[in-house]
Amino acid sequence: MSKQGVVPIRGKEYETVALRVHKFRSTCLDFGLVTEIIHLDDSVVRVKASVYNDQNRLIATGHAEEYRKASDINKTSALENCETSAIGRALAAFGFGGTEFASADEMNNAINAQNQPSNEVMDELVAGLREAAMGGSKALQDAFKALPATVEKKLAWDKNGNSLKAAAKEADLAVKQ
Repeated sequence: MSKQGVVPIRGKEYETVALRVHKFRSTCLDFGLVTEIIHLDDSVVRVKASVYNDQNRLIATGHAEEYRKASDINKTSALENCETSAIGRALAAFGFGGTEFASADEMNNAINAQNQPSNEVMDELVAGLREAAMGGSKALQDAFKALPATVEKKLAWDKNGNSLKAAAKEADLAVKQ
């Protein structure tokens, strides 16, 4: 059983940012933790977090970058995710990091990102599947069978929320008429 706020990932222990902040606030009562938005636009967010001691001297910093298209969560909360990552990295640089510098949150995001195809790959696959759908549902079923399981699950719905299986049925009906 793992300790609360410590997540074992691939044989290493990673602390959540929440645990790092709790430890910091519990032991460094007069220290400061300040975040600053470095860059913010429609596609990317960059945040810097800084740890200051009780004499307002800069002790540690952490930076983070999040892309809005990287995940469904980042579409609405890229700034919040980026700030959390920057805080976790600053606290790790200060010494609140467990056995690893990256936080459990960052590691989970990285692992999930590795298991997901890029938006460009997804767009290409969706276009190919739509083309296959024009050949009837058998062609679409064959195309789905050729995909890895993680891609197939993501492709059950395209980026506009349309069911690709429903599109195949419509295409099959249109071909039969």
